[in-house]
Amino acid sequence: ASTMAGMMQNLPRSEAVPLSVAAGCDMFLFTRNQDEDFGYMVDGVKKGLISRERLDDAVTRIIATKATLHLPARKNSGTLVPPLAAMADAGSVAHRELARECADSAITLVKSDGTLPIRDPRGKRVLLYVIGDEAAYGNIRGGKAQYFQQRMELEGFSVTRFDPSSGLEGNMRPYSDVPANFDFVFYFCAVSTKSNQTTVRIEWAQPMGANCPIYIPSVPTIFISMENPYHLLDVPRVKTYINTYMNTEIVIDELVAKIVGRSEFKGVSPVDPFCGKWDTHL
Repeated sequence: ASTMAGMMQNLPRSEAVPLSVAAGCDMFLFTRNQDEDFGYMVDGVKKGLISRERLDDAVTRIIATKATLHLPARKNSGTLVPPLAAMADAGSVAHRELARECADSAITLVKSDGTLPIRDPRGKRVLLYVIGDEAAYGNIRGGKAQYFQQRMELEGFSVTRFDPSSGLEGNMRPYSDVPANFDFVFYFCAVSTKSNQTTVRIEWAQPMGANCPIYIPSVPTIFISMENPYHLLDVPRVKTYINTYMNTEIVIDELVAKIVGRSEFKGVSPVDPFCGKWDTHL
């Protein structure tokens, strides 16, 4: 396989596309331009780079896989794709209730020092750090930190969004300011994974890692990872850490209900959130 991959890298795409299928690849998971690649396949057949029999074999295997998965067939069309009518109930009350049940069951309190739940949030002053959460192409769940802040404020918290100072080393906000003015520190971390990323790690803000969790000894600090269950690797000293696995408004609603004690944390981590490190357990 590695030898074949190396050979394909040295070919123009017009040849690599049909030869990949000829070598046993049944389907391209991603294509930059579908019409162009289809044209390469047609030309590949004409040039003898791939046989019609191999194409038929690939199509048969794809259809067989879909049939095994019991995908519904569009009436009288013979195709194994869901009909448009199947999407009619998307976003319905029933679907939202199911999403709520999933969120309620999934949200995981990975570790805790007893800070949660906060049963009387009235007047409680929160310093909120937001990491990631960009609304961008391919990330339809971005931009949810504002909703989290609003939900917390509806519960009675007084929330201040962290804004890094412009000072340099030796001339930044005094450490003592935060313990004097805030009762809790919350991190809303929504760093999304992408198909072309090999690692997903937190990059701390300038200057001098201004949003690092340095107030743990003085102010109860709750770190919420909305998207990635492995961020404890970046914040091992945090005493209260939550994984939600998804950054949606329904998930945030269920999360806030658990923060204030209206709902219990029920989730069981499907992976090792401690990342095999001893210090993440501290």
